[in-house]
Amino acid sequence: MSVNDLEVAIRASIRASEIILENYGKYKQLDFKSDIDVVTEVDHKCEEAITKILREETPEYGIIAEEGTNFPGEKVWVVDPLDGTINFSHSFPVFGPSIGLCKGDEVLLGVVTDPLRNELFYAERGSGAFVNDLHNKGTPRRIHVSDVNDLKKAIINCGLPFKRQDEYYQKMGEKLVALHRDIQSIRYLGVAAISLAYIAAGRIEGYIVSGPHPWDMAGGIVILEEAGGKITNFQGEPYTLDSFEWMATNGHLHDTLVDRYK
Repeated sequence: MSVNDLEVAIRASIRASEIILENYGKYKQLDFKSDIDVVTEVDHKCEEAITKILREETPEYGIIAEEGTNFPGEKVWVVDPLDGTINFSHSFPVFGPSIGLCKGDEVLLGVVTDPLRNELFYAERGSGAFVNDLHNKGTPRRIHVSDVNDLKKAIINCGLPFKRQDEYYQKMGEKLVALHRDIQSIRYLGVAAISLAYIAAGRIEGYIVSGPHPWDMAGGIVILEEAGGKITNFQGEPYTLDSFEWMATNGHLHDTLVDRYK
């Protein structure tokens, strides 16, 4: 893989982040994709900007993006132009674009930005995980997961499935309540890729989620793994990008959490 692939993804993510910041608190249209899930015109603007850069710089690669862009390729950009749209629509300040380059189920590189905190997270497989300022002008700082190995000292972020009327949702809620008794604290950030980046940076210890799409996860996976974290399904088995259940941790707590959910 060339360094240019990472540079292209960073440039595309920066451009989308600029669009998000320009429109924060000022979006004009909110459409419902389901009873809960939403999309704004900012999602579409970001997707257009990202795909334009990716198609111009890497025309041989495919693209799969949340709002409908789809081109085939042996290597595929998997894009969430605005991860955390519900947060964005409420001005809840945790959201940002996520870009992963995948070959099958292997994520080769990932870029995740947290625009309101002026942070750019990125990793290329085998080269470590880093954070820099949003425009990548400063000195990159290598990041690593926390060394917390005691649940009572851990912060775990969770995400319940959108479908709320079945037995599975009830079961996940019960597991969440049981887990809450034994850990320091639970968070519900409402964003997938940034959650993985936060584990990678040692800010939280885990992310347990059911029902995300490939574009929700792809950008953050390699950042987490290159920072020393671990990510599987609830059974502790290797993930695929279309996995329904995801367990992401700092590694030290992985087996303990898998035992609670499998």
